[in-house]
Amino acid sequence: MSVVQRLKEYMLRQAKLDRVIKWGIKWSMWPVHLVTSCCGVEVAHTSAPVFDAERWGVLPFNTMRQTNVVLVEGTITRKMAKVLKWVYEQMPEPKFVIAMGACAVRGGLFWNSYHVVQVDTVVPVDAYIPGCPPTPEAVIRAFFMVGNKILGKPGPEVKPVKVDLTPYLPQPKPAAKPAAKPAAPAKPAAAPVAPQTA
Repeated sequence: MSVVQRLKEYMLRQAKLDRVIKWGIKWSMWPVHLVTSCCGVEVAHTSAPVFDAERWGVLPFNTMRQTNVVLVEGTITRKMAKVLKWVYEQMPEPKFVIAMGACAVRGGLFWNSYHVVQVDTVVPVDAYIPGCPPTPEAVIRAFFMVGNKILGKPGPEVKPVKVDLTPYLPQPKPAAKPAAKPAAPAKPAAAPVAPQTA
């Protein structure tokens, strides 16, 4: 551990700055939007004058290097999972992830599709917002849940339950074996050609 890190930890313990730093992080959560589906409309409503999430320090931002929250809004496909990981890795610490909507939580309408990925298999998720689409109140509540997590307070948390639906799905029929092709009839032998004399 470097001298600077030891000095920083000493200052945090002695001056009790840890509480002040956590308070600052809680009241300055700036989400970068990863809008991949229709949930983006609800986030726009959350920041609009009726709900005004900025009152609680939620300031939407457009670049990942100045943000500390990824708000995953909707379906994540295999292709977009790479982008999500890339965005997450560029954010400064401490960073948080909120999975918004049924598609981000467990696949939603596309739960059994070949191309949809659940967000928590790509990056660690701090709060889930169920619903299709979730309401602006639910989005604000998720930011409060992350704030409670920052302060170390236990609070209500929604975590999806994995349900195995394979017994209820129609089982695929085994592929029929192709019928054996009948043997081709033998070709008659060609008659020998007599050499022509001139």
